[in-house]
Amino acid sequence: MTKRKLQIIGITLVLASLVGLVSIPRSITVTINGETQYLNTNAWTVSAALEKDGFILEEADQVEPDASSLLLGVKEIDLELARQVKITIFPTNEEVDLYTANRVPGELLTEAGITLGENDLLLMNDEPVNVEEKLPYQGDYQFVFRKAVAIEVDEAGVKNQIFSSAETLGQAFAENGIQLEMGDRVSPDLETVLNTDLEVQIQRAKPIEIHLKDESIEIQTAAETVAEALAEAGLALQGSDYSLPRSNAPIPEDGQIRIVRVREEFILTQTNIPFSVDYVQSDEVELDQRDVVQAGEFGVEVTRTRVIYEDDQEVSRVEEITWVAKEPKDQLTGLGTKVVVRTMDTPSGPIEYWRAVNVYATSYSPCRLGIENYCSSGTASGLTAQHGVIAVTRAWYNLMVGQRMYVPGYGIGVVGDIGGGVPGKYWIDLAYSDNDYVAWYHNVTAYFLTPVPENIPWILP
Repeated sequence: MTKRKLQIIGITLVLASLVGLVSIPRSITVTINGETQYLNTNAWTVSAALEKDGFILEEADQVEPDASSLLLGVKEIDLELARQVKITIFPTNEEVDLYTANRVPGELLTEAGITLGENDLLLMNDEPVNVEEKLPYQGDYQFVFRKAVAIEVDEAGVKNQIFSSAETLGQAFAENGIQLEMGDRVSPDLETVLNTDLEVQIQRAKPIEIHLKDESIEIQTAAETVAEALAEAGLALQGSDYSLPRSNAPIPEDGQIRIVRVREEFILTQTNIPFSVDYVQSDEVELDQRDVVQAGEFGVEVTRTRVIYEDDQEVSRVEEITWVAKEPKDQLTGLGTKVVVRTMDTPSGPIEYWRAVNVYATSYSPCRLGIENYCSSGTASGLTAQHGVIAVTRAWYNLMVGQRMYVPGYGIGVVGDIGGGVPGKYWIDLAYSDNDYVAWYHNVTAYFLTPVPENIPWILP
């Protein structure tokens, strides 16, 4: 044989040996998404072996060795199947969908065209993700990518800029070590969602002391006015209460505020209104007697007084209004006009009288008229001044001239003269002659004797 023929025969034998070797079924370890199984195959390539076992590779799947590789010498195939990956980007709320077998978060972001900044945050199941560490095998992946926003913090004019991918302003403060004390104010509030760049103002609380009547309360507050500070302390002013400084004033430099509690009371005072007494003639009541025909009733006057207390101390009292709650009812008193004739035994014998009046009695005689070195026996009626003549006031004389009277201790006399009288008293002046004069200076009952005159003065003047 020629050398050429020998070479051809040799190559043919080698190929035949290879074909025979490959055609012999063999066991290969296949790991799919981390789970290992064994595959008996006589396929020539990796993809053919997987397809014979029911695995149809997709373009996005990852296989090692390459799907087109010959199985000659291959003992293990590692396959990662592609899966859905959804990335939601905040604060823009954009969504990016991938279909990939990659499990490295940083590489997934690169596939999605997302650049991870220093302060950005990638979350899965609300937990931060290490972008360089492979994720565990599972079904679909859903990520939240939070793009950091710029936050400018202004504290008493000093500005500082921070960046945060936190969900809220409060979380951003916590991440950046910005601590707030009781009473500090933040605008906008800590629950503000970080969906855009933000300007924030911090007002630091200051200590103030609020003084009440019986206690003092210390608080920390960033309030700008007294009213705001009191509201924070739960001590808002009520009704007429006031504060020092006034509620609309700024917080004082010394931090001292006083509350004055004001209350009002209304006092109703009742005062009796006296009733008047009217007199009417009554023929059922005996002469010179009086009897109540209609009882009088006091009226009632009410005064409302406003009393103002500051911290339980009275500071003012004002009578606001007075009104008559009840009108008085006048009393009607009956003046007797009924004449009753009575008899009485006297040293001079029995008498009949129709009126008895208590009087203050004095006496006089012609030369005892109260005028020095003067004597006169004349009287207003023309009678001679002697026992039996009785002088009365001008008012009585006009009504009673000529009437007979009996005066115990004096006897019977007739009204026949006029005298000056004694103010405020019923008065008579008993006449004597100078020889039988008796001095009188005391009260006595005078009896008016019958007959009863036609014109009777019902009320004695």
